[in-house]
Amino acid sequence: MSEMDQDSTLSMMEESGMERFRRILRGLRAPKDSGEYRFAKFEFIRFMSSWGLSLGISLLIVVTLLMLAVGEAIKKDSTVEVVMMTPETVKLDEIKEEIQKIEEPPPETESVNMEAPVMGSDSAVDVPGPRVSESTPVSTTPLMSKSPLILKGMAGSMANRTAGARAGALRSFGGSGRGEEAVMKALRWLKANQGPDGSWAAVDRTDPMAMAGLALLCFLAHNETPASEEFGQTVENAMKFIVGRQRGNGSFGREYTHGICTYALSEGFALTKIMALRDSAEKGIKLILDGQQPTGGFMYNYAKAGKWDLSVAGWQFQAMKAARMAGLGDDKLENGIKLGLDYLRKEAFFPGRGGFGYQGSTGIQGGGATVSMTGAGTLCMQLLGQPSAPEVRAGLEFLKEVPCEWVVGATPEATTAKPIYAWYYITQAKFQKGGKDWDNWNALFSKALVANQEKDGHWEHGDHGGSVYTTALCCLMLEVYYRYLPTYKHTEDVAEVKPTASDDVVVDVR
Repeated sequence: MSEMDQDSTLSMMEESGMERFRRILRGLRAPKDSGEYRFAKFEFIRFMSSWGLSLGISLLIVVTLLMLAVGEAIKKDSTVEVVMMTPETVKLDEIKEEIQKIEEPPPETESVNMEAPVMGSDSAVDVPGPRVSESTPVSTTPLMSKSPLILKGMAGSMANRTAGARAGALRSFGGSGRGEEAVMKALRWLKANQGPDGSWAAVDRTDPMAMAGLALLCFLAHNETPASEEFGQTVENAMKFIVGRQRGNGSFGREYTHGICTYALSEGFALTKIMALRDSAEKGIKLILDGQQPTGGFMYNYAKAGKWDLSVAGWQFQAMKAARMAGLGDDKLENGIKLGLDYLRKEAFFPGRGGFGYQGSTGIQGGGATVSMTGAGTLCMQLLGQPSAPEVRAGLEFLKEVPCEWVVGATPEATTAKPIYAWYYITQAKFQKGGKDWDNWNALFSKALVANQEKDGHWEHGDHGGSVYTTALCCLMLEVYYRYLPTYKHTEDVAEVKPTASDDVVVDVR
């Protein structure tokens, strides 16, 4: 064997299989008389032997599979798959609240029974009336569970409740920084004294349902909802307490209680669009309309004839106003409002004195006139759409010289219960009218309330109920500047203004 042939053979022996295979292919293409060709031919014959053939086939299969795999991967990587996703659109009216049943009956609470006033005296929320039968089943109205909601921007009669609008309303209608500080102290006192069940029974056992409704109205007036950073949980718990204890027939309790709770939940739905509140409020409104007398008034136990009671009726009318504002009810609600206005003009108003009476007989005009009920009758006519009626003008004249003094000191007068119930109605009625009469009253009542608030934020010495009752009504009075637009601002004309998309806030309600 020549030196070149030997070198070629040794070189090929040291090469890898693939290199040898390529070298053989090159040699077979070389001139046939060359050493490379002869040795390539020899090695090819050896390579094609049984073991060589097996190795070659295996290598060929491996190479082929690798090429196929790499090619498929490249093909997949170069392909972009586009999946069109249709976003889910959720409408407010389609939101379904997850139902959380009440597993245990609510704990029993004491009721504070007070003597009913004599005919012609001023009555308040805590006048005892017939109780709802304990046999009435508790409603299974769903509670608020965790569900995404959209809080729509406010418009119409509640447009001044947002933070920026509140500041403007305070300036426009004579509010003060001290008054707003008093409101915040009151809200924080209510928050601190709310029980785990959402009520305030631990600090005021006077009708816990009614007290929860009044407290909830205070937070809603300040635009505090379950989405609020500081008071959100307090508001949510109060809502759950009220909704969870509604009975199967729609009742929240006696007439005062029912009107107050329906009022609060109607406002709550107007601000939040929580469907559980709507369901509960609609049941409440239905019971009110079913209990209205044919002539438009209301009485204890929703009696349909005999006598009427304006103190009872006042809370029903406020609930009806809130329901209309929230878009609840139907033609029956509008008819109920019309009947209510007829009742206020033709029965509750006493032409002889120019004011509204506390009680009277159905179908008979007049029944005396009192300060608190003149405030109630005047306000209800304003809220229900008759702010310029002759009876309203007469009622405001009747209230023109009413004093607003909160005597402080160690005298018998200092410990006398203050007429908070009358002031609650008078403050709103005068605000709805505006003008000099409002300016004069505003300077009196706001100063008296701010000066006599306790250091921890609550008020004492109210004429009815306990600390929650007095605190809630005082707080609502100091929120009058932005609770509702005054009627001279054409409240009803702007009530249907729709908010812009930028006003929407998405939150979770648990």
